[in-house]
Amino acid sequence: MKWDAGMYDSAHSPQTDAGRELIAMTNVREDNSILDIGCGTGKLTMELARLATKGMVVGIDPSVEMLEKARESALSAGNIALINIPAQRIDFREEFDLVYSNSALQWIKEQEDAAVLLYRALKKGGRIAVQLPAKDFCWELMENIHSAISFLGLEAKYKKMASPWRFPLKEEFAGFLKDAGFTEVNAFYKDYTLMFESINDVLEWGESAALRPYLFPLSERMREQFKYAFAMGFENYRTERGIEFGFRRLFALGEK
Repeated sequence: MKWDAGMYDSAHSPQTDAGRELIAMTNVREDNSILDIGCGTGKLTMELARLATKGMVVGIDPSVEMLEKARESALSAGNIALINIPAQRIDFREEFDLVYSNSALQWIKEQEDAAVLLYRALKKGGRIAVQLPAKDFCWELMENIHSAISFLGLEAKYKKMASPWRFPLKEEFAGFLKDAGFTEVNAFYKDYTLMFESINDVLEWGESAALRPYLFPLSERMREQFKYAFAMGFENYRTERGIEFGFRRLFALGEK
């Protein structure tokens, strides 16, 4: 599945806001070495690099398209390295002071195994800071995806499609970290309200990430119909302030 890095970067992105909150929780020091898991277009990688001015930030991502966009941004920074590799294949050994991951681990089904690799990548005394969508993170999003499938009569097409994501409960994810060896584990939810001015803004947000696995198997014509059916469902959540609905994120912190 290819990514549209430009669309992802320009879309109204609540996960970026949550990612900045996560950075604030990590107490990045100027000499820190940081591993950014699922760095995407590098927007937050750059912010980490600006804090770790005497350190180094290594960003990894399995998407070539995302890393091409990230490299454009990283040209102005002298302390960023980018590697095209999924988190499941990293082999770092006690190299980092901080492992940071913003809205990426939901794409990894083997989260228990990933936690072990992330623990191994940290120096003794290192920290992990992770943020991803919580289980049942956005009922409205999934409801409108399923409504679009039903409206277009595509149930058979998606019948055997496994979920592209894994959304753990906070207790479950805390268990993954503890089993990997992390201590002082703190996993918690934070609720947000997403606000959009128009249906087009909602569609741009959805198409930048969550809709991509559902659009990928469709023809171009059917993709447009799917996007329209998906977006129009959000009119049900219009208020006098705009289109608004809830969004829950899972944060997890720990130490080695």
